[in-house]
Amino acid sequence: MKGYENTQALGDFVSVHDLRDDKTGNIIFKAIVTVSTEKNKITNQQITCRITFDGYNNAGTLTFVDDNLDPHFYPTEFDAKWQLFKHVDEEFLTIEGKHTQNQDIGSYVVKIIPIH
Repeated sequence: MKGYENTQALGDFVSVHDLRDDKTGNIIFKAIVTVSTEKNKITNQQITCRITFDGYNNAGTLTFVDDNLDPHFYPTEFDAKWQLFKHVDEEFLTIEGKHTQNQDIGSYVVKIIPIH
């Protein structure tokens, strides 16, 4: 049950790192992010992230809300229903997936370390 495991990983990440829900139902935080795709890579870039658990049967979604990432070259939204989420050693979150509609992105790995 990938969706359940991903929801658990995302929920653990939020809980362990004491990320707080604002009054809109969004969890917004800054993180150090590394993204590796088929053709591009960014390393240790500070990015503002948003996590939502809105809606029926929503496993959770993590979105990069900074405008400095080009969505033609990097994934910017990650749905726990479709990508693989892992909370590693209670230190950082990894997301693995494959963008089937954009070969420039292709398979990707994302590492998210929250800034406190």
